[in-house]
Amino acid sequence: MADIQIHTEHTSAKNVLSEAVQAEKNRIGYALQLGEKKIDFFEKKYKVSSQVFLRDWTAENLEGKDIEYIEWAGEAKLHSRLRERLEILKGIEYVD
Repeated sequence: MADIQIHTEHTSAKNVLSEAVQAEKNRIGYALQLGEKKIDFFEKKYKVSSQVFLRDWTAENLEGKDIEYIEWAGEAKLHSRLRERLEILKGIEYVD
């Protein structure tokens, strides 16, 4: 566990930081929902999970070729990074 200390003269800094972290968690949650819809579209269309797609497929396997491959792969990778980021933010604990 990493400890981070912030020193400031502003008494409301803890609230400001807490609100900023919550706002970022909300933004990430919304982005995850949008991404999941796009990922679900491709998984249903091609009847394969994104994990299998990323591991085994190439652009030639898709009707839309390069553009669909880039779109699906990009969404899947972004979704993974956003989930990781959200878990980090959820793990933040505020102490006095």
